[in-house]
Amino acid sequence: MYAGLDERGAQVLRHVVENYIETAEPVGSRTISKKMGQNLSPATIRNIMADLEDMGYLAQPHTSAGRVPTGTGFRYYVDYLLELRKLARPERDQLQKMAGDAAFSSEELLRQVSRLVSTLSGQACVVVLTRLSSQPLRSLSLVPAGSGRILLVAVTQAGWVEHRLIEGEGGLSGDEMQKINNYLGELASGISLQQLRVKILHEMKREKARYDRLMRRALQMGARALEEGSPTEVYVEGRANILEQPEFAEDVQKLKRILRAFEEKSVIVRLLDRALEDGAIQVSIGSENPVEGLPDISVVASGYRQGDSRVGSIGLIGPVRMDYSRVIPLVEYSAKLISSVLGHR
Repeated sequence: MYAGLDERGAQVLRHVVENYIETAEPVGSRTISKKMGQNLSPATIRNIMADLEDMGYLAQPHTSAGRVPTGTGFRYYVDYLLELRKLARPERDQLQKMAGDAAFSSEELLRQVSRLVSTLSGQACVVVLTRLSSQPLRSLSLVPAGSGRILLVAVTQAGWVEHRLIEGEGGLSGDEMQKINNYLGELASGISLQQLRVKILHEMKREKARYDRLMRRALQMGARALEEGSPTEVYVEGRANILEQPEFAEDVQKLKRILRAFEEKSVIVRLLDRALEDGAIQVSIGSENPVEGLPDISVVASGYRQGDSRVGSIGLIGPVRMDYSRVIPLVEYSAKLISSVLGHR
């Protein structure tokens, strides 16, 4: 629950947050007085800031006379005081031009969007792709991948490519592999990997006498390849932007924790999970994040779709003092652009 703020308290909080976003330094009453056009004296503003501190919206570092917003202060600002900017035309043009390149595969599109959004925002950008197993298949094939190993390659109708490695399989001639591929290809025609798994299991339960040795082998390999759920792909760009944030650069341990999180795919996926499930823009500030030990970062994320299915999410990860007025429209626009491009493939 938030303590209610009157107009003066809300405006002081807004100026403190925006000044802190800009400078990363504690904000003093004289600075706020100038920002507000001298409408309130520094003494009056000091009293208001003290009240905001008592309510949990501001904190005073012991080394400074100024104050900084708390996570609660940032949340109040985002929920009630934030004025979103319109995404600049040059930024929209850059994103549209990049997304319009027909030469990009679906995977490369996500990488390029992640790279450009990171550059435009000055933050780390993450794009998560999940639930490929629900997409209709264009083709499916088995390819020898060394001694006793076979690689299943599935291509969806939208152009996504998924690989599954099957260990302990071998001893098949080229002609036998071709027959197995023809059989599995017929089974997979027009359905998803999820549906194919169910279909294969159903076929395996039918009268075994119907199948010769090769067909049984095909079903067994298909079942093994589809045992696990669809893997999640994570594209991360702009990790180095974290190094340039003063609040991280001055605390080596804090920086290590954050950079370590970027190396764990499961952590990144959890940070963007809510956006995938909900689809709408999500802003997680500091301790609100679902991953413990990362109280100094914020995540702005949105889900994207392919047709009627939510297949992934895109998010910006940076310090709690991110410029939300600019970052939120950028993430929203990028998610809609990805959805639009994928919807036409």
